[in-house]
Amino acid sequence: MFGGPYSTNTTGNSSVNDNTPPNPNSSTATRLGVFGGESTGFAHGVETAIAKSFYSNGAVPDQFGVAFGMKAVIPRSIFNRYALFNFRGMHGGLTGGKPFNDFFDNADNATMGGSDSKNVSIAKLIEYFNTNYPRIGYTAQDFLYCKYYKQIPVNHLITLRRFPTPVNDNIFDLKMDIAGKDPDTPRAAENVDATQTAGVTAITYLGEKAGNKLDEILSMSYGLNYKEVKSEMEDISSGDGGYTSQPFYSKMGGVGRATADAFKGISSRQKFAKQNMSTGDQLGTTYANFVIGPVNVIDSTQIRDRGMKFSNDLKLNFEYELKSLNYVNPKIAMIDIISNMLTMTYNNGQFFGGGQRYYGSAGAVASQFGDINKLKQGDFSGYIGSVVTDVETGFKSVFGGADGNVTAESGIEGILKVGKTLLGNMLGGFLSDNVGAVSGTQASKALISAEPTGDWHVTVGNPLNPIVTMGNMYCDNSTMTLGHGLGYDDFPMEVKFEIDLKHGKPRDKGDIENMFNAGRGRIYASAEGEEDILNLAGLDVATYGAVKTGKTNTQATQGAPAGSAKSNKISNIKNNPNKQATSDSAEYISNTVSMFIDS
Repeated sequence: MFGGPYSTNTTGNSSVNDNTPPNPNSSTATRLGVFGGESTGFAHGVETAIAKSFYSNGAVPDQFGVAFGMKAVIPRSIFNRYALFNFRGMHGGLTGGKPFNDFFDNADNATMGGSDSKNVSIAKLIEYFNTNYPRIGYTAQDFLYCKYYKQIPVNHLITLRRFPTPVNDNIFDLKMDIAGKDPDTPRAAENVDATQTAGVTAITYLGEKAGNKLDEILSMSYGLNYKEVKSEMEDISSGDGGYTSQPFYSKMGGVGRATADAFKGISSRQKFAKQNMSTGDQLGTTYANFVIGPVNVIDSTQIRDRGMKFSNDLKLNFEYELKSLNYVNPKIAMIDIISNMLTMTYNNGQFFGGGQRYYGSAGAVASQFGDINKLKQGDFSGYIGSVVTDVETGFKSVFGGADGNVTAESGIEGILKVGKTLLGNMLGGFLSDNVGAVSGTQASKALISAEPTGDWHVTVGNPLNPIVTMGNMYCDNSTMTLGHGLGYDDFPMEVKFEIDLKHGKPRDKGDIENMFNAGRGRIYASAEGEEDILNLAGLDVATYGAVKTGKTNTQATQGAPAGSAKSNKISNIKNNPNKQATSDSAEYISNTVSMFIDS
């Protein structure tokens, strides 16, 4: 069955034999003599038998691969025995299972748009969208002034839309569950239509003539991040250098060092002799030009790094011609087109001359000396007076008696109090510098979610059966060119817009599948109750070099099943009992004391 007279792959065999050097093996219509008489493929019966098993059985997917509403029997992939094939396309719906026969050719394949998507015309396109998707519909004027109108078929369309808010890949029938407004009164979530209205729509065409080559638009590069790790000879001190090598010793003054030496019973002569001995690392200093360790080794490897790489930057060209339609002034119409495309790609703005941002000092022990509000208002004399009043009040509270008068006894008691405070401050500074600061809970720098951030959406191909739909795009740059001579009313005859579009975030595998699935989720899914060998759920499995530390927050991307992403609660530093207090600066203390003395 696998060769000889049963083989049907005969096309081109004779030409292959004729264009290769002679071979003693005889050749036939079904065998290649130049390859030892081997056949070129399966026999017809084998091909048919194998193909009969394609999309003939399936399984229920788990909820890591598809949304809950799609939980139904899904066909298994032809090419991967461990994956289910959840292709739905633009017409596959968001819930329920897919009929298996939709994956086979027939005269009216619903998954591919049925008869509506065949021999599509502009009139049929406008009518279909106005009936089914009026929020993102087309109008005749979207086409009439295009340079390649009636020159390129409608199934070669590229549609660019701008929405008022960020948009997903699915702009056709997006559904969203919303909960009740009152969190104390739970009620069932309400399923609402979350489809947005396109504010601006523009069309252009695929093809080299229109400047939008298909192989450039759908060229994607993607990959995983890896980094090189090299082995090294590490020089580590044994830490037995004595108390003089401890951090606090180098930060102490002469009196402090002498005191520490006296505590240890070390004289100045002993100290000088021991500190001027030769270095302990004799190998590193004597053999500085030698390689320490073996040389015939593999000393580097690649390990997974955080992140995923994806690039699919688009440059779309939109061209318009000066035309006279029903006596509408062509210049007026062209300026209208320019204004519309500016709205598509740009924004109005307001002049910003800067601003001020106020924030409180972290770790405040107590209020500052003086009334800071007087200083903000420009009342400098009032502010200085309030500082003097605060210092005088503080002086009396420390050195004064019960009646506020300063006596010898109250002065001694105040000095002891100041001394204790001074020693406490010194001890706090010592512990902070040498032991480590108290680390309280701090707020994150940012909260990042997987929600879309780009307002632009691109549909490539027949709008009734698109090749890809790409949301979460942003306009990076645009170039407007007017030219090709002057026409009506001495206005340029053509205008061209080159629009650079980029994806709002790198797409993972599921997001790329989502583009080809009209935004209806991932295509490959794992079966319920079976081991996810391919890790289609995208779980963060154990990887060499990865260390789990602290709290992490991961969310599903737009190609994943719907779900809620909860961020970790952030503690307010005001309620943090471990927040660190910092003392006032020396300059500030000096100034306040000077003002007190001078007064």
